[in-house]
Order: sequence, then structure tokens, then C-alpha cells
Amino acid sequence: MEERIQEGLLRGLAGFYPGSELLKRFGDHIQSLVEAAERTAEDGDPERHIAALLALEAVLLSDLLSDPEAREVVHGEDMQAAMATSQRLFADFECRLEDAFVADIDRVKDPQRYLSDCDSETRGYLARYRALAAAEIALAGIGPQDRVVFVGAGCLPITAMEYVRRTGCRVDAVEILRDRAAQAGAVIDRLGLADSLQVIAADGRTVDFAEYSVILVGVLAEPKAAIFARIAGSTAADSRVLCRTTEGLRQFIYKPTAPESLLPYQAQTISRARGFQTLSTLCLGRVSLKPDGAA
Repeated sequence: MEERIQEGLLRGLAGFYPGSELLKRFGDHIQSLVEAAERTAEDGDPERHIAALLALEAVLLSDLLSDPEAREVVHGEDMQAAMATSQRLFADFECRLEDAFVADIDRVKDPQRYLSDCDSETRGYLARYRALAAAEIALAGIGPQDRVVFVGAGCLPITAMEYVRRTGCRVDAVEILRDRAAQAGAVIDRLGLADSLQVIAADGRTVDFAEYSVILVGVLAEPKAAIFARIAGSTAADSRVLCRTTEGLRQFIYKPTAPESLLPYQAQTISRARGFQTLSTLCLGRVSLKPDGAA
């Protein structure tokens, strides 16, 4: 109901205001929702905070604007501060959700059944990443013969688990924070996936990528420029390289990947987020650089 109300409100504005004014009001509405989410976080009321974040998310994922209109809103006056606040709030929420999920998997008697019968909030989170993994498998043509590495896997490597489950490939999930890597390893062991999925506590800038046929760099993995320089210097020429990013209003949820941070790669194809999805995935190819560094 909340999403329908938000969509109806914003669509209704188009009948009363010219395009530029509508976009200004759209941006103001997003800022007000970010402020409400920040207030509820400071108040320490989890239920109100989750409701405020879901109201904000409903607008950000509504796909009401064209790509040029979304860019105009994103680059509007004072939007950068609101975007940074929004990204932080969503990151904090996702971290808490994953921590709770990991604790539940450790606690329940049958973790596989839990993955099917968990509460609606967690089930929606799982569905989002399962759909994302399926799109990436199709984008990169991942199969049972592949050896995959996921840089920035976090404590709940749903993507890596889905790659294994759907294709039978082998995956190494790399996480720089040792406590998060330990959590991820415990989840993999509990789910009986350790034969196909290994968790490595490491910095993406130190990984030897030569043995992998598919490389995925997560949206939160940093510093991306150094990671891609490492990939370029240690990977086979025929490896498939993927990177997650955000577009349009979804940049309020995760920071987008700057094209210059991908060098010496550039996007060739994209699996674009729509509907309830938050992340887009780029399939990259190498570019030849001129002596001055320009492509």
C-alpha cells in the first residue's frame, strides 16, 4: 500500500506542474524522505526506521522518471549530501539485516528450510540477490566449468551461493574484513557448501586473479581503481570481468561505480536494474590506452 500511495502522489504531480518544477518537487520529496529516515535512525525506533527506509526505497525503485530526468534529480542542488546520507542509512540497514540473517542460520536446526521459510523482509532480500545472481549468470555465461571470484562478498555471500546452486561452478568469496569473512565461512559450512565455495579473508588489491575465468567486483568493494589495476595485471585475456554499479535514483542506495575507476576496462554490456532490483551489473572489456592515458 505504501508504494502505491507514493507512486500515485508523484504521478499526480505531473498534471499540475511543468517538467522542471515537477523534477524539483520530486527531488524535494526524496530529500524529505531521507531526512525522515535519518530522524528515525537517531530516535532509535527500529520499526519506524524500517518503515521510513521502505518509503524512501519505494520512490527510488519506482522507475517513474526517464534516465535524463533521474540524472537531473540526482545532480540537483544540495542532492549530494542527501545521497551520501541515504547511502549510509541503507548500508547500515543492510549490515544489520545480514548480521541477523547470519545469526538465524547459526541458530536454526535446519538452515536450508530456513532459507525457504524465513520472514517476508528477509525473503524479499534473498529474492533480490537471487534474481541479480541469475541475471549475472546469463550476462557472463557462467557454467559448471568456471572458477569464479567475488571481490567484496560480505558476511552473507548470497550471490556466490546462487552461482554454485544454479551452475555447479566453484566460487571464491573474497572479503577484506576478517570478522565478516569468518561469518561468511561459518554460513557456508552450516549450509554444506564448503566443497564448492571458499571464503578468503583478503584485500582485493592482493588477489592473484590468474586462476579465475569469471571475476565479479561488488558495488561496495574499494578502492576500485586499484582493484581493477590488479585484475588487469594478473588475469587471463579471456576472463570475463563483471562489476556492479547503480544508475538513476538507485544511486541513493549504493554509490555508483565511476567509469574512470574501471580502467583499463570499460563497460561493453549491462544488465540494468528495474523494479525491485537495486544493482546493475556491467560486463567489461579491455580498452587500449594511448600514451597519454586516454582511451
